Amino acid sequence: MVTRVYTASLIGVRGYLVTVESDIHQGMPSYSIVGLADTTIRESFRRIRSALVNCSYDIPAQKITVNLVPAGKRKEGSHFDLPIAMGLIFSGKECRTLENTAFFGELSLDGRINHIKGALPLALSVRREGIKRIVIPASNAGEVSIIKDMEIIPVTTLEEAATFVMNPDIFTGYMEQGTSETEVNEADFDQVIGQESVKRALVIAAAGNHGVLMMGEPGCGKTMMAKRIPGIMPKLTTEEQLEISGIYSVAGLLDEMFPYVSRRPFRSPHHTISAVGLIGGGSGKVRPGELSLAHGGVLFLDELGEFDNRTIDAIRQPLEEGMVRIHRNSDEIIFPAECLVIAAANPCKCGNLWSDTRVCTCTPRQLHAYARKLTGPFADRIDMHIKVNKVSREDVNMGIVGASTEEMKKQVEECRKIQNLRYKDTSYETNSSLDNEGIRRYCIMSDGAGEIINRAYDSMSMNMRTYCKLVKIARTIADLAKSEAICEEHIAEALMYRVEG
Repeated sequence: MVTRVYTASLIGVRGYLVTVESDIHQGMPSYSIVGLADTTIRESFRRIRSALVNCSYDIPAQKITVNLVPAGKRKEGSHFDLPIAMGLIFSGKECRTLENTAFFGELSLDGRINHIKGALPLALSVRREGIKRIVIPASNAGEVSIIKDMEIIPVTTLEEAATFVMNPDIFTGYMEQGTSETEVNEADFDQVIGQESVKRALVIAAAGNHGVLMMGEPGCGKTMMAKRIPGIMPKLTTEEQLEISGIYSVAGLLDEMFPYVSRRPFRSPHHTISAVGLIGGGSGKVRPGELSLAHGGVLFLDELGEFDNRTIDAIRQPLEEGMVRIHRNSDEIIFPAECLVIAAANPCKCGNLWSDTRVCTCTPRQLHAYARKLTGPFADRIDMHIKVNKVSREDVNMGIVGASTEEMKKQVEECRKIQNLRYKDTSYETNSSLDNEGIRRYCIMSDGAGEIINRAYDSMSMNMRTYCKLVKIARTIADLAKSEAICEEHIAEALMYRVEG
């Protein structure tokens, strides 16, 4: 009699249901596993056998065959240990608990069940197939508890899992002890002296999801302001939490203290990062890169001029598509990658090109090479280019407190509500996602605004990409002003954020 136990496998951050079929019958004692299993699964029997013996379960001296269905898809992960063990323990027995429950867990040799990566997307994949109960390592229970319509059975040992199968009524399920919603004192924009015009630009960027390149000499506050941007972005929705937490689960960046992501991510990779580190991939198991880890939040590229050209150009297409596509053999692995890109750069390699007190030591060749990086294909795809000036001595002495994070966030949230209402039942989410058809339909300009942008198109030698980004920025500025039409002042302000033609 074949015993069937449900589990799942992942391709990127999306999983699919897997049925573990176990068959024990007469023959020379042996163990075989079929169904495109990876090395971790193929060698799992050694762990499972030791765990079963140490937990006083008998292993029949017969021919054991394990089949992973569907057989034509690749499976990977140590979480297959527990469902395979359940299949061997209850082989030949009828058990209704196995029919509506999925199992995930890695076994130690003594029968303890260890933490696994990707628990949240694994749970979501079986939920899509109608399974509403999962048996999972206790250390992963907090992570999966974000799914409110599933029964979670946390277990620490193989004996506990087997006991649950035989007597499910004695288990009450996981009781959430706490969440990662604990309030923390985040850095506030009111700590930034001066730079009110830059703050205004960052409100526009967060409201319409427009990428920003800040250029200014060292010490003018570019990094300080970039770190505060997640605080003015809208609160994560439940679906966004599930998606972002799934990415971090696959990357192994969740733990019992922070079981799921509750705030918008802020990722700031060093300029020496490789292309694989930035967009994801790897020679072994495919991992999400910094671009995907910033999904739903901010990807901050500090010292943009120091990044390798090939590395930075690798994220151009993923940013436009909102996803990273990685091909491995016959599989296409997709990681979400919709984030707000904030870049910062000095005006030159030494940083003193715009300084009134320090002398630039760059050679003409260095200046030309550095400028090419800041005006190249990647920079051209960043919507807003902002010059950040040095804070004046008067502003420092006066210490005037400007707009706070709370005030800026309120403006962003009100603008996002307008966009959500406008783009309801469409494929658009924010103004930055508008295509040519969306611009024609939703970016209605007054006669005066049309005249200004037409003159600017000719005088600034714009291309079509620059024109479209300018209109979308103006649409966001109009939304912040609660104006249905794009007027002259909105176009005029948008032109301030296009340093390049």
